Amino acid sequence: MIYLKAEDTTIVVSSYRIKEYKDELEKPTVRPGMDIVMIGSIGVGGAVKLCKKYENDLSKKFSWTFIETVIGLEWNTTVEYYIEMVQNYMCNSYSMEKAVCYEVDTEGTFGGLYELSKYINKGIDIDISKIPVLQQVVEVAEFFDVNPYKMDGTGALIIVCNEGSDMVEYLTDEGLFASVIGTVTDNNDKIARNGDEVRYLEPTRVEELSNLL
Repeated sequence: MIYLKAEDTTIVVSSYRIKEYKDELEKPTVRPGMDIVMIGSIGVGGAVKLCKKYENDLSKKFSWTFIETVIGLEWNTTVEYYIEMVQNYMCNSYSMEKAVCYEVDTEGTFGGLYELSKYINKGIDIDISKIPVLQQVVEVAEFFDVNPYKMDGTGALIIVCNEGSDMVEYLTDEGLFASVIGTVTDNNDKIARNGDEVRYLEPTRVEELSNLL
């Protein structure tokens, strides 16, 4: 078995660094066919912000327990912990030595996937039905009629790697919410599929919650 130091196993690139320093960052080696894994739910950051600001409005439909549960998602798990768990897996893997990790931010899950694809200079093919999503986030998004895939996704991590299924099995055994959501392709198309429906991802120009927060 190969044992690696945690600091040697992964390239961790925050969304801020990709956007602000993309010309200075070392380009990772990413090949078509590699898996795209997501840890954590879409839209958590946005749901937390909305519950904090509109507690009274939400209480007309939801219980206080529901609202407190959503707000509690802010501290439940962190990207730093996710990265630590990914590194733990990689240190005990036979063949995974490198992964690209992208912290989803206010641009939302779709925007984050777009930025990641642009950074690795490869296309992506995403199955929307595979993207992890908490029901609480969906219900808050529906209440405000916003798209949870576009609202603040702080708290989720997207990973490009090989052995995606094995990594997800390890992460879920450790109690994390994770799934293989797609693959890297040999073109520059940024595709998200929902059954027979196909959409092409675009950069986030206006934050989904800009009119509410």
